[in-house]
Amino acid sequence: MAHTSRAKDFIEPDNPFNVGMTGMLGIESGYHATQECDTLLLLGADFAWTSFYPHRATILQVDNQATHLGRRHPVKLGVVGDIRTTLQKLLPRLPERQDDNFLQECLKLHQKSLHWLTEQEKPGHNGLIHPQYLVKLIDQMAADDAFLVGDSGTAMVWLLRHTTANGKRRTLASLIHGTMANAMPEALGIKNAFPHRQVIAICGDGGLSMLMGDLLTIVQEGLDIKIVILNNSALDFVEIEQKTEGLMNAFTDLHNPDWVKMAEAIGFKGLRVEHADQLPEAVAQWLAEPGPMLLDVKVNQYELVMPPTVTTGEVLHTALYSAKAILSGHGGEVVELIESNFLRR
Repeated sequence: MAHTSRAKDFIEPDNPFNVGMTGMLGIESGYHATQECDTLLLLGADFAWTSFYPHRATILQVDNQATHLGRRHPVKLGVVGDIRTTLQKLLPRLPERQDDNFLQECLKLHQKSLHWLTEQEKPGHNGLIHPQYLVKLIDQMAADDAFLVGDSGTAMVWLLRHTTANGKRRTLASLIHGTMANAMPEALGIKNAFPHRQVIAICGDGGLSMLMGDLLTIVQEGLDIKIVILNNSALDFVEIEQKTEGLMNAFTDLHNPDWVKMAEAIGFKGLRVEHADQLPEAVAQWLAEPGPMLLDVKVNQYELVMPPTVTTGEVLHTALYSAKAILSGHGGEVVELIESNFLRR
């Protein structure tokens, strides 16, 4: 069983057949399972990225909305129906099979993919804070039934890849391409609906700056929401997309305010962290503090989102960006990019 981003909370927990998330935000094992299978059964999946559907497999789809059948990718058979009811009718008709070689292959690759994620969840060299390390600390210290909400962009990627689904938590993101600034307002609404559960908003600096006024609403309503800012002074995901197209950064730089001073001015408590050694204690303090609190974390500006598979075109375009950066006097950025993502210690 591979899953899409929206199915994380429901497929991952205690599932011996789970081989991970597929798609652009997914991992290698989830991608491999969907690409190399003979038959792909889509269960309520409205997955939009056609390049991540298999080329040779027979694709079947079950959905309770007829308009969803085949709208993302051609299917051999489309069935309108409730997933649970359909599977209950289908399972008795399937012959039991003893050959589980493909399952074992995918499970072995899943363990390799999880190890790859773990290697990213470590403090960086000379105190550098990788955002994956920050999100993993939050995952380890958050309540078992916490709501974890991530902004669109890299915050959403780290949330989906580096938090643990346990059947009680909810991980929420927009998951609609091109949206921004969803985490903090979603957290505001969730805390109103579930006042006794922990609510954590993982915000990009670009996303939070778009809706700073709603911070006043949190204070006005006395909502105990924890906000963390992945402060990299950039519209990070857009910048990565530009690099992989061979383009120099354009209109992605952010000149951020002093987030802690701004928080304190309106009634929040605030804390800033710039060194990885300070992070575990800061995260623990931030989560334990009663009432709303903002944690401003200076994360690595040059962190790349690595997809489960890298195409030749992406490599060539990124190399083109590197050449342009060096020729225009930004060679230091290229060095930082390489050291941050490929020479980790």
